[in-house]
Amino acid sequence: MKIIITENQYKKLLQERYINIPTDDIAPDISLEIWEEDEKLVLDTIVIPKEFRKQGIGTAVMNRVCEYADQIQKPLYLTPSTSYGGSSIGRLKSFYKRFG
Repeated sequence: MKIIITENQYKKLLQERYINIPTDDIAPDISLEIWEEDEKLVLDTIVIPKEFRKQGIGTAVMNRVCEYADQIQKPLYLTPSTSYGGSSIGRLKSFYKRFG
């Protein structure tokens, strides 16, 4: 069976899937994609614009994500990737380990 949906329907499905964790008060233009899957939270993407890196912005965003995970009592899963501008997997792993 093949199911065909419009681009607007696809965008709506994506919007419904993702959890909105506000970050505008931390820095503008942060890309954060996180959703609930079964009994866990999945952090797929976190991108801090280059001009805001190395200023503690990523730490502030991760603290907010961890607070949310604690609030709803679900573990947070992620897979470090350099696909979105991270300099190395080792550096990303080291960063994420600081949060538990």
